[in-house]
Order: sequence, then structure tokens, then C-alpha cells
Amino acid sequence: MLTLTIKIIAIFAMLTFMFIGIWGFILLIKVFDQLRYKNYLMEKLVQNTYRLNLNHENKEHQKNDSKLNINKRSTEKEILDFST
Repeated sequence: MLTLTIKIIAIFAMLTFMFIGIWGFILLIKVFDQLRYKNYLMEKLVQNTYRLNLNHENKEHQKNDSKLNINKRSTEKEILDFST
């Protein structure tokens, strides 16, 4: 009778641990998928931010270059006017 009770308890323990193990594995897969999705979104955000930063820097350089060209033209005019 004692051995039968121990066997029944052992079977229940095995079933419980199997249940916990299977659901733990399923939850682990779901968490891993969510982390991959989060990393994908973060990577896209970083790429878009980098592109926006490059566009902004290019616009700033174009503004600075146009200012330099205006100054350069004005000095050329002055030189030409001075020489005549």
C-alpha cells in the first residue's frame, strides 16, 4: 500500500513538472519572439534617425557653402572693380 501511494505521488509530480516545463518553454519562445521584434523596431528607429541626421547635416553644409560662395563672389567683384 505504501509503495502504491509513493508511485501515485511520483506520477503526479512527473505530470506537474512536465506541465510546468512545457508551458515554461512556450512562454520562453514567446518572450524571445517579442525581444526579436523589439530589436528589429529599435534597429529601424536607429537607421531612420541616422538618415535624418545625415539629411540635416547635408542641408547645413549646403547653407554654409552658399554663404561661402556669396562671400567669394563679392571679393572677386571687389578685386575686379579695384583693378579697373
